Amino acid sequence: MGWKIMIFFPAIDIQEGKCVRLQRGLLSNLKVYNEDPIEQAILFKSLGCEWIHVVDIDAAFTGAPKNYESIFKIKKYAKCRIQLGGGIRNLKTVENLISHSIDRIILGTVALKDPDFVRLVCEKYSDRITIGVDSKDGMVATEGWKTTSTTKDVTFIKQLEKLGVKRIVSTDINRDGVLKGMNLKKINEILKETSVNVIASGGVTSYEDLEKLKKIENERLEGVIAGKAIYENLISVKKAIELLK
Repeated sequence: MGWKIMIFFPAIDIQEGKCVRLQRGLLSNLKVYNEDPIEQAILFKSLGCEWIHVVDIDAAFTGAPKNYESIFKIKKYAKCRIQLGGGIRNLKTVENLISHSIDRIILGTVALKDPDFVRLVCEKYSDRITIGVDSKDGMVATEGWKTTSTTKDVTFIKQLEKLGVKRIVSTDINRDGVLKGMNLKKINEILKETSVNVIASGGVTSYEDLEKLKKIENERLEGVIAGKAIYENLISVKKAIELLK
């Protein structure tokens, strides 16, 4: 146990070149918040963000990178650290992203399907690899959340630890993009049952959510991702960063 500053990650989800938000990962519940994700990233940087959480929505659903040009421009012009997820399922893609100075890569679906690949990239790139553990009612979801597996999330995380995984992004799909508050019970369960570092995601709605997260006071709780709450002006980026110090 201990305490350190938690990182506030504003989220930029890119679909067909635009900054969007989904509800519960459904493309049918899509809203465009900015036609220019690069402009959005520069704004976040100007508000004090050191990291930005970026998701290639098109790639998450198809497995084929579609928005990398925009993402590489975010890295170049916003001059911040980027954690990127969405459809990253092979070594060639990982190496391409590393060569373009993407700071942290989030693997999702592939982690459940190909443990040998996870072990390989963790050995090769160590701290730059993070696994996105997206869960629905306690079970791991894959393929851009279209499919729910029969694997329990905590069981899966324990398997990942054995492969060399040091960090996960934990997302509760039922809370994502619906502004209903975070699943603190799940975050506490992961911290208690495993030894991975955790970035919490899904459901940030208010400063109260951030305060509750901060009260967990576990040094392995590295940060929190927020999206819709920022875009709907329920929380300000500057105040959120300040609150988590």
